[in-house]
Amino acid sequence: MKLWEYIWFQNFITWCRKWKWFDTYIYGKSLNLEDFCRNPAEVMRDTYFPFIIKDVYAKSIFNLRCGYKQFSVDSPSSCWSVPMGDNKLVWRIGSWTIVDLRVWSPWWTKFCNAMFFLQFAVSFKNCIPIPYISMCIKIAPWYFQLGLGWGPEVQKDGTYNAVLCGKFRFVNELTSNEAILNPTDVKNYDEGTI
Repeated sequence: MKLWEYIWFQNFITWCRKWKWFDTYIYGKSLNLEDFCRNPAEVMRDTYFPFIIKDVYAKSIFNLRCGYKQFSVDSPSSCWSVPMGDNKLVWRIGSWTIVDLRVWSPWWTKFCNAMFFLQFAVSFKNCIPIPYISMCIKIAPWYFQLGLGWGPEVQKDGTYNAVLCGKFRFVNELTSNEAILNPTDVKNYDEGTI
């Protein structure tokens, strides 16, 4: 059973939501208990330091993707080209990219879709570096994600905020509801993000 399916957990969260602070900042924007378990405290994270550091300059220091099918006009409609900058070393065989290494490139995403993805990123606020590391290992339909630090997120006005992240999860694309919860995630090994 999943945590949000246990009656004791449902009762506990219902009890906690009686407090305005918990309901506003911890339960916050959650659509339901499953969403709450996946992304708790989003309002607090998006409002207060040290959970968020606003208006930062973000760069990907090191970005390695191994084993993905590069975007082309024949790619599925859910796929897209990931613009990771020009400082690169790329080795391709046919439509597959075997190695794609970029150094000091623009920030684009926390998780690229590939068999293996590793990224070290940094955000700068008043010349102070704010670190972030992310990794993804995918053996379709399974994948593992790790993210730790303050991950940059682009805002509607084009600026970046660094948001405290801690992700460690295993997913099976066939048996989970990822397609519903994250409809923009790219399946299999096509280029895009996950």
